[in-house]
Amino acid sequence: MDRFECREKILEDLQRSGLLEKVEPYRNAIGHCYRCKTVIEPLLSKQWFVKAGPLAEKAVQAVKEGKTRILPSNWEGVYYEWMRNIKDWCVSRQIWWGHRIPAWYCEACGEVMVAKEAPGACSSCKGARLRQEEDVLDTWFSSALWPFSTLGWPDETQELRTFYPTSTMVTGFDILFFWVARMMMMGIHFMGDVPFRTCTSMHW
Repeated sequence: MDRFECREKILEDLQRSGLLEKVEPYRNAIGHCYRCKTVIEPLLSKQWFVKAGPLAEKAVQAVKEGKTRILPSNWEGVYYEWMRNIKDWCVSRQIWWGHRIPAWYCEACGEVMVAKEAPGACSSCKGARLRQEEDVLDTWFSSALWPFSTLGWPDETQELRTFYPTSTMVTGFDILFFWVARMMMMGIHFMGDVPFRTCTSMHW
């Protein structure tokens, strides 16, 4: 039943049961979808998460061992605090643009498959009616891949060998944990090394 139709039906049921005290109009701010302009309402839905703890541990260790220096050094404390208290990372985003999450659902049996390439058939029932996840990856997840994905990764290119890791990353202090920390986690995980030797946080 449509939500608006459902509300009217509930009002009728309450009225019929003698449980409705009154109905009155009131004004409030209602969010609207920027895509289709429909009213946005809270709705529980399945989301995709990355278990960030193990990734963060290695990124903390890399700074402690001096593989990457954070300058000025007082920002190391902010980095450590963020990384040691990190929560699992919700990477699902319901927006137009971005890297689409590489997960497929079988329409026949409900199997969920995560793969590098689009599967041709369901891994469980061998059915061919597959639907890809519509959510895209969080912007910070995609941008965390930047130090190596722009250099031809996953292929072993000359650019990747030459420029990864790079020497210095200069960025704003306010995205130390949003971007720098995530580049550290992804770089160490996928490349086995830090993405940069020095990170300089600038005050604007």
